[in-house]
Amino acid sequence: MEPCLLQLLQRLLLLGAAALTVSALETADLVDLCGQMWQGDGLLMRSHSASRRFYFVDPDTDCELWVRAAAHSDRIRFQFRFFLVYTLTSESPASPAPNASSPASADACAPGSYLQFYEGPPGAPRPLGAPLCGLTIPVPVMSSGEFLGLRLVTRGRQPRVDFLGEVTSFRLGSCDGYFRCWNSRCIPPSLVCDLWGMDNCGDGSDQASWPPANCRGLSLVPSQVGSTEDDPSKPPTVSSALESAGPLQIVSESSSPAGQGPIGQDAALEGPPWLQRVALATSLLLASAGLLIGLLWWPLGDCGRVGQPSRVR
Repeated sequence: MEPCLLQLLQRLLLLGAAALTVSALETADLVDLCGQMWQGDGLLMRSHSASRRFYFVDPDTDCELWVRAAAHSDRIRFQFRFFLVYTLTSESPASPAPNASSPASADACAPGSYLQFYEGPPGAPRPLGAPLCGLTIPVPVMSSGEFLGLRLVTRGRQPRVDFLGEVTSFRLGSCDGYFRCWNSRCIPPSLVCDLWGMDNCGDGSDQASWPPANCRGLSLVPSQVGSTEDDPSKPPTVSSALESAGPLQIVSESSSPAGQGPIGQDAALEGPPWLQRVALATSLLLASAGLLIGLLWWPLGDCGRVGQPSRVR
């Protein structure tokens, strides 16, 4: 009987683990994937693994990551949930020689840290927009092809970096099996009604509780998303679900220059408590379903006949 119970437990554990794996949201950390390429339907990208707890403070970082759309005909859309890239103590740029051009003067982020987007392919990158820095959430970035590159550069003695963004593979025109958003974009069906409420469409339609998404529970609506694509002159806003977190902590340092104390930022990067509870409950429900399926699929075989009296011929 004991070997049968052991086999049953092994099957149940495997099914439960599979259910939890399906429900997990894929994430990636930019500084851990330097020099690599990621490809897929969608991704929740953080600046670093300690995001939401500590700033990334490593000086002289030059990290580049490329993301590739799920299909050759798709494009990439990157939307920030939270953005903070700057330097407390910048290095003074060297004085240019007389009659020499100074390209740094056109860099609004000089001489501090910045994030730069690029068009592909990786072998021939082209800058996509100006370098990004500061505390304001930038407008969404969209590639014209299947590649989008990100390059993080930290300059100065006290860089401060922490951002969170959503990467979405999408297409225009015929959806061909993709989910059609209200704004006529098409996204992979795997991104519809995800556990963390990622606004992959850009208008909230992939998380709506009414057709065509028909998501269960609370959902994003256009008024909550705070999209600025229709009017870039408006400052981007974060949805109400992302505005309820505590202050972001700073990695402790041995000393700080006078007047350069830590800067507190109120930002929600993990989502509100109810969202975390919903995700946990959903994962437990899927795990329980895996256990139930394991019980139903368990063949009787010899284990099912344990304890039954044998017939005497």
